[in-house]
Amino acid sequence: MTKIAVLVDSGCQIAPGTMDDEGIFSASLAIEINQKSYRDLIDISNEEVFRKMARENIVVKTSQPATGDIVAQIQAIKAAGYDHIIGISIATGLSATLNGMALGADMEQIQITLIDSKSTAANHRYLAFLAKRLIERGLPVKNIEAILKEAVENAATFITTPNLDQLQRGGRITPAVAMLGKMLKIVPIMKLNHELGGKIDKYSQVRTAKKANRLIVDAIVEEGVNNKDYLITIQHVLDPDMALAMKEYLIAKIGPCDNIEIALLPSVVGAHMGIGGIGYQYIKLVD
Repeated sequence: MTKIAVLVDSGCQIAPGTMDDEGIFSASLAIEINQKSYRDLIDISNEEVFRKMARENIVVKTSQPATGDIVAQIQAIKAAGYDHIIGISIATGLSATLNGMALGADMEQIQITLIDSKSTAANHRYLAFLAKRLIERGLPVKNIEAILKEAVENAATFITTPNLDQLQRGGRITPAVAMLGKMLKIVPIMKLNHELGGKIDKYSQVRTAKKANRLIVDAIVEEGVNNKDYLITIQHVLDPDMALAMKEYLIAKIGPCDNIEIALLPSVVGAHMGIGGIGYQYIKLVD
């Protein structure tokens, strides 16, 4: 009988080594601050990254896990007796991690089924836990793959940031675009584009952070998200007050809901959005 493990990256905020006993293995994304490299959730937490950003005028760079780190996780998977991997990565539009998983599995000669989460953070984590549940139910790999891919398409991620400074510092936008945004006092709203593998794409723009966040909540409701069938997560970069206010705004629209979570964004996203950035995710729950 095939013994299946789940392999993710730290973008889903499962720290390496914390869930190995449950069959979920995680490889650390790489974070660079002032030319010093850190392993995400091992050497540095997302809160520590954000606190550094708040104190210092720094550029934070992020990249896919080192090949050696992915191979080490796959070796641990093999040592635990698994002979197949379901690899669920951060959006391919944000990182080449999925390719790294494929390369590592090829190097270690183990079968792998690859899933592009087309997201990160809470939606990515939900997919990992869903995969584990489906494995425990004894479903064949092909069935698990189909269910996960359908779940990916029944999900979305919106992000907004009160200013464009960090996006400019990280090279995500040009200085000219940043300057234009400041002159017009534009607050951008972005959505991860599934057709582009979860690449950050423009959605809309308004003049204030409060309007931007309310517009996203309105869009989520218009897309049919309700208080029973979806997991909804509001994630922030050191702005819990806005996150809580938007949770209350959302509840006022869809009614009381046990499936709304508030958390910090993962470093790989929040580092490029800057202090005050907010991310909104939803994913349809799978029975």
